[in-house]
Amino acid sequence: MKCLLVVVGMFLAIPLARGAEPASASEVPLDPRVETALQDGKLKYAVDEGDFRLVYKLGAGRSQVVWIASKTARVTQLEIRDVWSLAFRGAGQVPPEMAKRLLTENARMVLGAWQVNQAPDKFLVVYLAQVPADTDAAALQEVVEAVAVSADRMEKELTGGDEF
Repeated sequence: MKCLLVVVGMFLAIPLARGAEPASASEVPLDPRVETALQDGKLKYAVDEGDFRLVYKLGAGRSQVVWIASKTARVTQLEIRDVWSLAFRGAGQVPPEMAKRLLTENARMVLGAWQVNQAPDKFLVVYLAQVPADTDAAALQEVVEAVAVSADRMEKELTGGDEF
């Protein structure tokens, strides 16, 4: 989740929640399990603030940026990592109609959920899926595709554009 906050802070150009400072790429070691899975799946990626950044090509000339966190979190014995993509960036507070739309959409999602990351004067709409940290290449590729397609569909619905 901290990795997601780093990306949110980068896009909003605001300090991170709880006063945390973003880690430099040299402070966040890349998880070799993700590198291996991406290489095995022949997925091209770049490194962005210690996370893996993929540009997923969709039909009709559209694309979607997806991040895979290198850093993981634990829930007892379960080690998980975040895979996420942005669908919307707005000023002010999230409009109630948009929040309701995202909550309604969450009810039909199988993998992942919509989140609104709110800053005092800006917000991001993010689609995030959490997966086991040791997810293999085939499963990781499916998750990346699901996140990309979901985020792109909502981006197109909300903006009609293809910014992310």
